[in-house]
Amino acid sequence: MTAPRPEALLALLVELDRVRAVAMDLLDRSAPPLLPTPPPETDGAARALHELLVAVRRAVLGNPAAAKGLHDLLVAQGRRYAQTPDGARLRDALAASEAVTHLRRIWETVSLNVLDGPAAPSNVPDAWAEALSDAVTGRVLDETVLARLRPDGFA
Repeated sequence: MTAPRPEALLALLVELDRVRAVAMDLLDRSAPPLLPTPPPETDGAARALHELLVAVRRAVLGNPAAAKGLHDLLVAQGRRYAQTPDGARLRDALAASEAVTHLRRIWETVSLNVLDGPAAPSNVPDAWAEALSDAVTGRVLDETVLARLRPDGFA
């Protein structure tokens, strides 16, 4: 078996990036809005926070395998820290905190919970694939859309 030419690999990467961008646009349109758009008179801090949360959502949905890896790393580190005396005290204090409940709601809204559930290392989480599937099947795909996807001469 011969190795693929660098030009072919580059073309494949470009095509994969295009497919990823189309999938992201589809998810952006079908996902519930992250936050209402701040009114024009909103101060710069609120607008910056809104833009940050939108960017986090795009990062999570746009790079699900990397986001899952980072998520799992942070969870594991937190669990290890919670086993120490200082970590146990902090865990107990945070468990009763309204702020943690609020942060969980923010995270669930931003991530759409697509990092939950099983995923092999370096693979896309199952929940992300399900979110994409729901976005695709929720759209009305008529014959004109499908016809553009078919190669010439394919009926």
